Amino acid sequence: MADARLTGSEKRALILWVICGVLGLVFAQRYFFRAFPEAAVDFKVSRTEAQQRAKDFVQGLGENLDGYQSTITFEVDDNAKTYLERELGLQEANRLMSSELNIWFWDVRFFKPQQEEEYRARVSPAGKVVAYSHKIEEARAAKSLSREEALAAAQQLLQAKLGTNLDNWNFLPEEANSQVRPNRLDWSFTWERKNFKAKDAPYRLEVGLQGDHIGNTQEFLQVPEAWTRSYQHLRSSNIFYNQIALIPYGFLLGAALWLGISLMRQDKTSWGAALKLGALVAVLFFLMQANDWNSIRAGYDTHQAYSSFVTAQLAKLLLGALATGLMVTLVLPGGEPLYRAAQPARLRLYKAFSLRGIRSKEFFSSSVVGISMAAAHMGFIVAFYMIGSKFGVWAPQDLSYSDVVNTSFPWIAGVAIGVMAATSEEFLFRLFAIPFLEKMTGSRILAVILPAFFWSFLHSAYPQEPGYIRGIEVGLIGILAGIVMLRWGIVATLIWHYTVDASLVGMLLIRSDNLYFKISGVVVGLAAVAPLAWSGISYLARFEGDIDARQQVGDVTQSRLQADALVAHLALGLRARLQGRHGVDGDEVDGTRAHEHVGHLERLLAVVRLRNQQVVHIHAQLPRVGRVQGMLRVDERRLTAQLLRLGNHVQRHRRLTARFRPVNLNHAPAGKAAHAQRRVNRQAPRRNHVHRDQHVLAAQPHDRALAVRLFDLRYRCFQ
Repeated sequence: MADARLTGSEKRALILWVICGVLGLVFAQRYFFRAFPEAAVDFKVSRTEAQQRAKDFVQGLGENLDGYQSTITFEVDDNAKTYLERELGLQEANRLMSSELNIWFWDVRFFKPQQEEEYRARVSPAGKVVAYSHKIEEARAAKSLSREEALAAAQQLLQAKLGTNLDNWNFLPEEANSQVRPNRLDWSFTWERKNFKAKDAPYRLEVGLQGDHIGNTQEFLQVPEAWTRSYQHLRSSNIFYNQIALIPYGFLLGAALWLGISLMRQDKTSWGAALKLGALVAVLFFLMQANDWNSIRAGYDTHQAYSSFVTAQLAKLLLGALATGLMVTLVLPGGEPLYRAAQPARLRLYKAFSLRGIRSKEFFSSSVVGISMAAAHMGFIVAFYMIGSKFGVWAPQDLSYSDVVNTSFPWIAGVAIGVMAATSEEFLFRLFAIPFLEKMTGSRILAVILPAFFWSFLHSAYPQEPGYIRGIEVGLIGILAGIVMLRWGIVATLIWHYTVDASLVGMLLIRSDNLYFKISGVVVGLAAVAPLAWSGISYLARFEGDIDARQQVGDVTQSRLQADALVAHLALGLRARLQGRHGVDGDEVDGTRAHEHVGHLERLLAVVRLRNQQVVHIHAQLPRVGRVQGMLRVDERRLTAQLLRLGNHVQRHRRLTARFRPVNLNHAPAGKAAHAQRRVNRQAPRRNHVHRDQHVLAAQPHDRALAVRLFDLRYRCFQ
């Protein structure tokens, strides 16, 4: 076990990470909206008020809504929004969308199960009804109107019900159309706003009649077809890079599954913990989707029985949750042993988030690095797109609103998205892929770079230009994440990934005017910083307690041996019920008293810190552990030092234990049992190659069974 205290170099590294995080956060806060201009939605009516205004409008047309169910969602005309941003620039586009054009709106639906007739109304954030539709059976009878009568009815609707000033609109007679139905004649009429064009796109108003009743009305930006085809070409480029990235994704997922099954057959891994973690991810996914039931319900097809719809949707949610959980479960049985073999000094993944693991130095360091990296990541993204915009890089702007705030528990989305993305992506592309590809390629550099870009181009389906730019941006971060995992462990990248994804939802909620949404945003954020706070408090408490405990037991845990004993002098600073700086429990280990022989090898190894995977390769010419060379009478002129290659199988009579068997103690210390034992892990990997680490020579892990074979093996689409 590594020293429980931070070394000077570790402290300096963590301080540097914190400084980078602070600088990144300050930079992002200052320049975020320059890099990512946000389309601010000016809500003058709430969701509930918009729903009521839609109901009043429909009833004002003489329609009866008794017994109708309703849903409401926030929608955006993405095609028109993208056209305005690309063709007019963000500043002019924002001006038009916030004042003159209806690009986003509340979409309110009124329906009855298993009844074709239904109503829809769109309400702008300012509270104005900007669209309406009435769906009826095609064979429904109604009075047929002449063109002049139908046009007059349409004008009456626009002026009396919608408050439209037709003096600002040009009627387009060539766009007037009629359609014969079995028992009625339908009409449609179009107007175009005077003296307005968004480059080549006019703004139009359309009214449709179903016989002598109003069928629909809407305002919309008529985007040129040539531009639409060009934009679809750009989107096909995004999708192409995304689809190509699915090939290595499938290969890595298949390799992880194959390795997990192979190790399970050799009884070297288990699926229990992986299934539990997968179940947690599945539950979070299900809760997130069920929490958005209002949006799901808005898509109900009234031709279907409502009970059948509910059953089918719940089944889809369960299957989606199962598939999402499997993306995590299938990777871990093969990935975790591979990661552990590559980094044996790290905490086991399954124990890292236990109470004891959270109190460890490794978890504390990983939390600091992970959260600092997330903050620095924000600054990097802002800088990347600020610079990229000068070279033709384009990305659509976001809205200051999301349907996530339409849910009963908006914090669930932030937590669920963060956990799902962090576990499914970090486990496959870092925990498994890096050690796996390092064994395949023999290059650590390739093992870091390749999965970084395999992962990044899965995100290229976003509508950005050029099509590969998202892959470059995320790939650079992926390289850093790989380096961080190798230096600080997988816990650091898990915390980083969760923090970045969850913060996107959290910041949106915190910026809301609603107190409940603000609290929900804080909950999302606390899920990221709570482990760091807990770990930091526990670590500092242990550190302070260590000083007092060591002072209290310092005299008790020091031992001296006479000249005829095996060791002349051995003094240790230990803690009662807490690990000392050498990882030894002060209340569990006694040094031998004067005139006593060394009795039990486990006690000897515990005293000199050779336990629990602390593998020491002692060389006569290099720094020794105390006076081990003299104690064991090693002649450096011969190859006897090779006998001291101590593995962690010390509980079995092999290697060193076979040569130095236990000897009974003459007397036990007062109040202590004769055999103060210490558990020694027998299953940790053996080591060969020597590397110097401060004053102890640690060894690299043997490749063992993982190096015996070549892995000849064979995504979900990230959005």
